[in-house]
Parts: sequence; C-alpha cells; structure tokens
Amino acid sequence: MSHKWTANAYGELSEQAMRATCSEIKIYPWTISHDNVNIPLRVFSQQLNNQSHFISGCTATVWILLHFRVSQATSVFSFDDVMYGEPDVDACIESQHQYHILWILLDCPEFSDYPHHDDPLLAAPPPVHELEAGLENATKQFILGTCPIEEASYEGTLKVMEEWFKQLHLDSEDEKMKTGLKLIIAWISDQLMIERLRGLWKYRHEDHNAFDRMDFMIPIFGWFHLIMALANSLHKQYLGMSAGIGGLQHAFDSVK
Repeated sequence: MSHKWTANAYGELSEQAMRATCSEIKIYPWTISHDNVNIPLRVFSQQLNNQSHFISGCTATVWILLHFRVSQATSVFSFDDVMYGEPDVDACIESQHQYHILWILLDCPEFSDYPHHDDPLLAAPPPVHELEAGLENATKQFILGTCPIEEASYEGTLKVMEEWFKQLHLDSEDEKMKTGLKLIIAWISDQLMIERLRGLWKYRHEDHNAFDRMDFMIPIFGWFHLIMALANSLHKQYLGMSAGIGGLQHAFDSVK
C-alpha cells in the first residue's frame, strides 16, 4: 500500500462519516463540543516553499442524542415539585445516600473480612431511571474536520462557527432559518470560548433574525476544564516541599 492509497482511503472514510453526520443531525437531537488545537508540522527536507511551521486551529465533535434520552424533556414539569420535593422522591434519594455511605465503608480494607458483605440489607437500592444498554442506544460521535482558524478573538470565534455550519451543510439561507427558529443546540467549549459566545450574544442581540442573534445556542463550558483547574489548585496548595511536614511532596518522598 502506497502513501497515496492510504491518504485516499482516509479521505473516503472521512467523507462517508461526514455524510452520515449530516444525515443524522436531520433526524436526532445533537450537540457539539470544540476546542483549540496546536499542531506542529515538521519538514525533514526544507525548501523555500516547504518549511516547518506551527498551526493553531480548532477541532470539534458532534454528539448525536437518541430519542429516549430526551423524551422526558418535551413534557412540562411542576416547579413546586422541584422546590419542595415529593415524599417518594425524598425517600429514594435518602436510600441512595445511605447506600453510598455504606459502600464507602464496606470498600475499605478494614472491612475486607466482614462476613455480611452479601447481605440483602446492604444491597444497592433499585435504579430510578436506568439507562437502556446496547449498541442501538449508544450515543453516536462524529469528529469534524480540523480547521486552521484561531478562536482567540470574536472574529475568530465567528469564523469557527461558520466553518462548523459549513461542514454540516447548515450554511444555506434555508438551513440558517430552520436552525434559528427550530433548533436548540448545546454548544460546549472551554470557559474562555463560552465567555466570547456570551459576549457575541450581547453584541448581536438586536440583529434582525434568530440565527444572527444566535437564539439557537445554549453555551455550556466544559466540566473537564473545571476538574483540571481544581486538581491544579489542590496540587499547588498542598504539594509543599520535601523538607516540610504535612505536604504531599514530603509524603511522596517518604514512600519511595
């Protein structure tokens, strides 16, 4: 197999995946997540028109959500139930909390020889809304083509959004009208990108149509970034030094 044959095969697979993506978003609810990406391009035989360089771009993933996951979202719920709860729901939540505490205790090494691990009284409570399993219920994931556009500015953010709609064949006037009037899309990215999207909301809130006002979008920051920021904060606060007592670094050095 030659390099050209391999590249053509990858290209054909990519085109088939994009066609599947464009057809799936017409049928099922979907959401999109994207972030910046940095790609260094190395050239081993450099020429004047062939130099090593660094690309700053964006990559995105479309998530296709099946009907059963959003079927309950079409019904109206009572706000009083959310505020004040229900006795049956409260009892269910309490049983889940009790089992979680017991599971933490029974999972400790000190309880490894506890003779009543399999007692029915310590079994997990029945699930509330158990998710259906199987390939037919799996969330589908499609990766869009990486674009060499920086999202470091409002202009770059708009260009990135235009690129995603272009790849999804949603850039025509008819599709823009349908998107603005009929779709709700959860747009997931890092906190900085979400702040730019909210800033664009403010700048474009008086535009003449729903698509330009971005009425279809619900910006959601990525929880992974929050977890990493929390882990980094804990590491900086409690790492300490090898000479100190009570810090993580001292504990790490002690167990070497």
